[in-house]
Amino acid sequence: MTKGMDPLADLLGAEAFDALLAREELRRGRTSELLAVAMIDVDGLRRVNREHGAGAGSEVLRICAATLRSTLRTVDEIARVGPDEFAALLHGTTSRSAATWVDRFEDELAATSFEHVAGPITCSVGIADTAGDLTLMQAAAKAHRRMEVIQTMRKLRRAREGGIEPTGPA
Repeated sequence: MTKGMDPLADLLGAEAFDALLAREELRRGRTSELLAVAMIDVDGLRRVNREHGAGAGSEVLRICAATLRSTLRTVDEIARVGPDEFAALLHGTTSRSAATWVDRFEDELAATSFEHVAGPITCSVGIADTAGDLTLMQAAAKAHRRMEVIQTMRKLRRAREGGIEPTGPA
């Protein structure tokens, strides 16, 4: 593996992704290219690890990484930026067109069967673009906040569907 790579997902790691954002921000200053950032959290990965073991969690991460690679264009960049989080940099893309990609990614992931995990694996995805003079780091932070809102909404919905009234932060 090259330095800055995540060996499990075979993607850029968090530090390499941050360096990529810094380089792209400099390039964007010369080209004015519109870029979108997507932050992706694998829903329930801790539960998968707890109930099925770390091997099952690793399988989920590898399959999520492969699904990200297969649904994004070769010009786009993907990284594993946390234990259960990925990030993608989409070139020449608005938030609206990135949302079309999210639909494709979620559909492909939902159609994937996992050897050690029953039921579909879902991801919470937040998107932001550099329109309105946002820097890439600002867009990444905005996408992360949006991802957290989606996560919270899904947790609340699952709790209500299970007859549990959530208490405290989701």
